[in-house]
Amino acid sequence: MKKISLVVVIVGVFIILIAWLVFPRTQQPEQTIFSYDFENGLGDWAIGAQVPKDPLTGEPVAWKIEPTTDESVSGNFSIQLYIDGVQDDGTIWIERKLSLQANFARRVNVSFQFWSGSDSFNTIAEVVCYVGEKSPKEEADFQVLGTANQVSGWKTYSFSSLAKTGNKGEIYIALGISVRWEAEMTYFVDDVTLNLI
Repeated sequence: MKKISLVVVIVGVFIILIAWLVFPRTQQPEQTIFSYDFENGLGDWAIGAQVPKDPLTGEPVAWKIEPTTDESVSGNFSIQLYIDGVQDDGTIWIERKLSLQANFARRVNVSFQFWSGSDSFNTIAEVVCYVGEKSPKEEADFQVLGTANQVSGWKTYSFSSLAKTGNKGEIYIALGISVRWEAEMTYFVDDVTLNLI
């Protein structure tokens, strides 16, 4: 009788252990905050783009994303976003992969400083953002936060989205600009804060 009871207990513990390993946990991870001021360059941020071809050369239009000391909110550096938007098309961005606990839904709050050289009633470009389980690939992946030329100088943009980490436990965050006017354009990004709840 004692052997049967011992076997039942062992089997029960084994079943509980398997269930704990296989099924997602119900407790929520603690709040996590990430801040980036780009004083050490792009760091773990990558760059991405979907741009048209220049009809004169057949090559993609000129664009670049790089650290610069031309403008900044804090410290000396920010990230410059430049694109030749003469074709009235193109989206460029920075993106960051976060490795988190797998199979959780997380509320991701993104806030960042964005610089425009002038305010304009014309929509020259739009500020765009993305949060998701996979790396963004094209303009259609992004959500518009607002026009880029709302003020001359720095302005705070914010975005909030519910994202699932999936089996790999990964979330991608991206932000950038989409061209809406036939012109070359330069903007700056600084002080990105990611708040995961």
